[in-house]
Amino acid sequence: MLDKNLKIFVSETGKAPWLNVDNEKIHESLAINRYLGKIFGLSGKDEMENAQIDSIIDTYKDFFKEVQSYHAVKRGRAEGNLEELKPKYDETCKKWYTYLQSRLDKSESGFIASKISWGDFLLAEGILTMQNFDEEFAEKYPKIVEYQKRIHSLPKIKSYVEICGNLPY
Repeated sequence: MLDKNLKIFVSETGKAPWLNVDNEKIHESLAINRYLGKIFGLSGKDEMENAQIDSIIDTYKDFFKEVQSYHAVKRGRAEGNLEELKPKYDETCKKWYTYLQSRLDKSESGFIASKISWGDFLLAEGILTMQNFDEEFAEKYPKIVEYQKRIHSLPKIKSYVEICGNLPY
């Protein structure tokens, strides 16, 4: 039974997440990430670098949409044939992670921009999710796993990850 004193907040869009800042709401996770990245110095060094971070993250969103059906079936949240879905999943992963690796190779910092950014944090979590669902991931993409571990080994991040544990997604 729902407690009558419990307040349920709903956004104007009817979706979560949102962030309240000075009586203003920021909707959508990527908008929140970009905003917090700017506030906490996790944006690019200039507008071009910010555009590159946005481009990589938008491409990641497209990738994730393409593999979502495979993940849903594998987690038992949807019905389907994993054997039929796996070739498309493998092809999509290879395309995305090859692209991401080429961007990391191009970067002298080891991150997607000249320094760590909000985008790196988002990608590290996505890579960890992939490792949790794909037993062959680390073998197929060892440099991508190294990138994720590099981010999670940063002192404040490492401390946070140790407290929260390895969440499945």
